[in-house]
Amino acid sequence: MKAIDKPTSSKNGVWQKLLDALYAKLGKIVTNEELIQVSGQHNYARRIRELRAEGWKIKYVNSDRGYILKSVKKSTKSADKYINLKLRSKILERDNYTCQTCGNTNKDKSSDGIRVKLEIDHIKPLTLGGKTTENNLWTLCSRCNAGKKSLLAYPETAKNKIITLNLSDDLRLKITEVAGKRGITVNALLLDLIKNNLK
Repeated sequence: MKAIDKPTSSKNGVWQKLLDALYAKLGKIVTNEELIQVSGQHNYARRIRELRAEGWKIKYVNSDRGYILKSVKKSTKSADKYINLKLRSKILERDNYTCQTCGNTNKDKSSDGIRVKLEIDHIKPLTLGGKTTENNLWTLCSRCNAGKKSLLAYPETAKNKIITLNLSDDLRLKITEVAGKRGITVNALLLDLIKNNLK
């Protein structure tokens, strides 16, 4: 019987620690708490998504709140799915180092005193056919990005909710779709529409 090679991540560090923990329980659930402990990070879910982008078959199980490594075989993924450091820097600069949802910068602190951490995220998720291109990437703080499945999961910030409170769901979804195509926030789109129609 042929021995199975231990899976390795091209990124090493925390990514490898997470992959090792998943591999140790191949086909079984590794809880969120276990992954936090192994990685030493509360934003480990982002690292899991990056492992998936490498081609690892990792499934989230909501009922048991954890992840399962389905196979030790890595699927081939195209290189354009990765956000490299050069592209990351370009998006941060374009977005003025500001979260496009809440407006916080990496110089700000949240209400609990923790410094804001900025991340680059896909507007239209890869799972829905989104691409790793400048017009499909935006800057989010780790809190706004945490647990986000897609742009439609939370189409409005608190400020947007005030503006769109009385709009129908289908109209709000349309506004979100147009904002995504333009690569801007819902808030920015609404303000542009209001300004242009007041002239």
